[in-house]
Amino acid sequence: MLLKQVNMKKKSLNVGVFNPKLIQQASPYCGDNVFAKGLEANGYSVNRFDYRASLNPNGGLINRAAEVKPDLFWFGKCEKIDPDTFRILKSRHPEAIFVKWAADVRTTPTAHDISHNTHVDWFFGTFGGTYLMSHLMPTMTGVASIITFTDSDYYEKMLVEEQYKSDILWTGRKGFGDNMVRNEVIAFLSRIANVKVKIAGLNDWLGHPDYVRYINGTKIGVGANSFNRTKYSSDRLGNYVSCGTFYLPQYFEGMEKIFTRGKNIDWFVSLRELQEKLEYYLSNEKEREKIAVNGRNFILKHFDYKPLVENLLNIIETKKSKYAWDDVYTN
Repeated sequence: MLLKQVNMKKKSLNVGVFNPKLIQQASPYCGDNVFAKGLEANGYSVNRFDYRASLNPNGGLINRAAEVKPDLFWFGKCEKIDPDTFRILKSRHPEAIFVKWAADVRTTPTAHDISHNTHVDWFFGTFGGTYLMSHLMPTMTGVASIITFTDSDYYEKMLVEEQYKSDILWTGRKGFGDNMVRNEVIAFLSRIANVKVKIAGLNDWLGHPDYVRYINGTKIGVGANSFNRTKYSSDRLGNYVSCGTFYLPQYFEGMEKIFTRGKNIDWFVSLRELQEKLEYYLSNEKEREKIAVNGRNFILKHFDYKPLVENLLNIIETKKSKYAWDDVYTN
């Protein structure tokens, strides 16, 4: 006689965008799936609800939650989910933990983040400092920073065909925020004539699988954010470095508390320094590749989906991070 055991896994209901045709960003792989996979890798049974794929996202979510009876709600951007839906879910699932994460940076916090945060326990943002603190509502337990995130099963190192190769790669639209350097970087890169520069995303974003192939095919990826915020970087940081590509971003405040310059990453502050760094690293392949290898090892150790979510779950449990570079603010 076989004895059946009850499945004692904790259950998570992850509310986000999981259909790649419905995401609206440079990367064709949505961050919501990174956190869902991370929860699964840390022992959770995850139920995914794609709110953009639903004709009735609010009613559909309430019904799905009644079926799943989750221990944990994990929300992404959820701009189509009404604050009242959060209130209903909180009242019907009083024992569950409510978490929201966001990567959107604007002049001030987005209206949907603030309205949602009045109903969640924890908020994780891809930024720190005062901008992160501005997301902390009196009803919450706390907020914490996410330096970057990646999925090494998707952003993997690979050999690519000649058509995907370049010396320098930029992927992203023109800047629309307070960092004027971003558009200056794009203009500077577009004027380079003596090496192969690939600029993508100004009009049409690269899709799957071209995005990952172009990242793997370049010698140097360049990044600059639309907004200057403490410990804020777009997901390009995790994407490029996870592929083993040398990534050269514009400096953001707090970067030196996370990375070791010249060992696992390098950065630039001005256009003049960007030019100097590009010329140097294109001429010093061994050093460039050594930094890229060290950077990949560092990112995968701390920010791949399993270790990243393990740390976030630890923050929820202990109200502190294992790492000094994370900002954690609590009520």
